[in-house]
Amino acid sequence: MNKRDKTGTADKTPTDADKLNRPPFKASIDIGTNTVRCLIAGSGNNFLSPEYVDMKIIRLGENFKKEGIITSASIRRLTDALKIYTDKIKEYGIEPGGVVITGTSVLRDAPNSRDVKNILFNEFGLKLNIISGEKEALITLKGISSCFDNLKEFYSIDIGGGSTEYACVKNGAPLWKYSLNMGVVHLTEEIIKSDPVSKEDLGKLEREIEEKLSSLKAEIHKSGYSFEPLTLLGTAGTATTLAMVDLKIGGYDRLKVNGYFLKKESVADIYKKFINAKIADRLKIKGVEPGREDLVLAGAAIMLKSMDFFGVPGFKVSECGLLEGLIS
Repeated sequence: MNKRDKTGTADKTPTDADKLNRPPFKASIDIGTNTVRCLIAGSGNNFLSPEYVDMKIIRLGENFKKEGIITSASIRRLTDALKIYTDKIKEYGIEPGGVVITGTSVLRDAPNSRDVKNILFNEFGLKLNIISGEKEALITLKGISSCFDNLKEFYSIDIGGGSTEYACVKNGAPLWKYSLNMGVVHLTEEIIKSDPVSKEDLGKLEREIEEKLSSLKAEIHKSGYSFEPLTLLGTAGTATTLAMVDLKIGGYDRLKVNGYFLKKESVADIYKKFINAKIADRLKIKGVEPGREDLVLAGAAIMLKSMDFFGVPGFKVSECGLLEGLIS
């Protein structure tokens, strides 16, 4: 199994011998509010052993709530990352038009998202598909299921930069799925004004999350669903970061992180560490990647409140999610 380095990369660059006799490859790219990620996998491969996986923190949604658009600086960071990805994808014999590429929360909301789509097509030949929150949740479930054998009943949480997706799977099929307009980038930019975080800002953050989850729980209860003691699977950056901090590992290790179970008490302890540390000092906490140090507080708060929401004692990390679901 490949390991990502501190930049988030796992890379097995094909040699000339590999190119002579290799299976067809598929590629997916996920453009989120905080990160852009790329996966290249053989069509018959186990997605836990991809040929190439990379994540870059580009903060596409930076100042979106303030400016009302995706800024030109954010778009430049995105195109810089995609230049690297399209070059890598071509090494595997995949044309840009064959890449499955999706945009999520900030691209759903931004009035200039069509401009971004046009830029990506004109510069790289990439055909960006902006998907709804519910579609994102559904594809993520498919990806999670590809990571574990006989996974038939579970809850899932996907904490993103602009939104958080929740779902319940029963008998191998989605029973319900929802997307909340609640993500770590927007919460951090709108609420956290102090460093280290003040009691006032922390209270505002927690109340905002509780209010969103209370409305969601009422909506779910209206559908007639009663919460059951199922396993909670967490995917994406907040879940993996919490695991890395709990494991006290600096470099990303898919093998150690995937399937790792965190008790609620452990997450609460990590949350306290984030509360008591200044943003810059959070980088001294093993497992916090550069670019996430300001966001991990909001992410941990969402995860803690979500465990209360589901009534579970902890959560299991899934390395697979939207990227794998797009090409599985």
